Amino acid sequence: MSYEVDVPGFPANNTQQYTAIKKALMSKFSLIQGPPGTGKTFTGVKLVYLFNKLNKLSQEKDGKRRRVIFCGPSNKSVDLVARWVVNKLGDKAPKIVRMYASAYEYLDFPVPGRAIISSRSMRSAQSDQLLNEKGVVLHHIIRSDGKPHAKLIQEFDAKFHADNLIIKENEKLPHEQRKPVNTKLQDIYEYKHLLHTATVEELDNYDVIFCTTSLAGNPRLLTATKDQVAQVIIDECGMCSEPESMVPIIATHATQVVLIGDHKQLRPIIISREASELGLEKSLFERYSTDRSLMTMLEQQYRMNTSICEFPSRMFYGGKLKTAHEGIGKAVKPLKMWRKSNSIPRVFCHVEGEEETLTVKTKEGNEQSRSNNREIEQVLKVFRHMVTAEGVDPETINVMSQYNAQCTALREELTKKGFDKFNVTTVVSSQGGEWDYVIFSLVRSLPKFLIEKNPTEGWCIQNLGFITDRHQINVALTRAKKGLVIIGNKNLLICDEVWNKLVEDYEEKGCIFDARQFP
Repeated sequence: MSYEVDVPGFPANNTQQYTAIKKALMSKFSLIQGPPGTGKTFTGVKLVYLFNKLNKLSQEKDGKRRRVIFCGPSNKSVDLVARWVVNKLGDKAPKIVRMYASAYEYLDFPVPGRAIISSRSMRSAQSDQLLNEKGVVLHHIIRSDGKPHAKLIQEFDAKFHADNLIIKENEKLPHEQRKPVNTKLQDIYEYKHLLHTATVEELDNYDVIFCTTSLAGNPRLLTATKDQVAQVIIDECGMCSEPESMVPIIATHATQVVLIGDHKQLRPIIISREASELGLEKSLFERYSTDRSLMTMLEQQYRMNTSICEFPSRMFYGGKLKTAHEGIGKAVKPLKMWRKSNSIPRVFCHVEGEEETLTVKTKEGNEQSRSNNREIEQVLKVFRHMVTAEGVDPETINVMSQYNAQCTALREELTKKGFDKFNVTTVVSSQGGEWDYVIFSLVRSLPKFLIEKNPTEGWCIQNLGFITDRHQINVALTRAKKGLVIIGNKNLLICDEVWNKLVEDYEEKGCIFDARQFP
């Protein structure tokens, strides 16, 4: 069988993209490493289209139905690719559906008395609005007019909604004045059975199913796709723990598996230190990444200005990551502040600040975090200059830190200064994102007299913390397209090997300034 690897309406593949896609189409098991800006998402979307096309051709020959499951570690990562398929492929898109976990369904359609919101991270969770508008969210589809079980499901939803209002009202009343709730336990059993039936039947209408890796083992999904899943594509696989990756592979019995990711960026988040030390932090992608017969690395990046790409390419990718052409990341009108750095759009601002330890609220609960007021002042100074003196759209700037406390303080200060449009993210939440300009605040600081000349590993862990995590450094340094400003204490940072090399590189090119000199 000949393999067509280009997709109508998409840019033609470069050499590595061509090789990666062809290998994926022809192999039972393959890996695609997508460093920052190399078109990893494009490649995933193309594979969805091409696998579906091959499945249709095979079905014409032998009558056997074949389907694709596209999954990833988070709803955010899966939603991103599903949106691309819908928007970029348009009427050429396969018949796709986005399946969410029951917790999301119950958020959209609450069941009386069901305690589903156990963590802060779920309280703001909801299915993707655009995908819902495009009619590809499964739990909304089964409720839409004309679907076989829609009327009965809608009746249950209306009844539950009325009871939820009563429950909410009852919370304000003394016990003896509370109204009775009509929903019985039997109603909930019947409702769940109805949802199961409707979901399984509806899934039969789709050729490509988008879900998280953990949901790929869902009984409804497995019942609906029994012996029909030909391909499993796991996106952002470098962020999946091995057990997470194994769920779709084992549960579906897929005949072809493609892992897409980058083990040089964020690793799986493992809460247990013991589990992490025993190897759970190593993803399936990383485990197989040394096998050259399985893995293809995408080497041309289309995001960063060449000077921004140079250091991470050398430090993390053995110098293989190249800018596709000289025009990438070049501003039509370069910012005047880069004149100080020999027209190189990357700068390190040296700030000897003082870090504070604070308790902050996060999606997962309260945590100990750190902030640095001197660095906040410098971030505001650079941000204000870029917006007011250089005319940069504030929405094209991302302010970033690895510490939640610093991010919270930065949001508060930017708001106080009258900025209503801005982006502030942690490094972890920024993976997959890109902005014209990034201001990166490192937070950690010590007075010069307290910094060890020959620090031990333990000293570095205590005083630098996770700002020395190579994976997070890589992510932080590769989000900016046109300009990068790093703010930190170089005296402390040079205790770490990677940061020492970065400081040396920036010094060599005349890109390091005392905070008072820049911008």
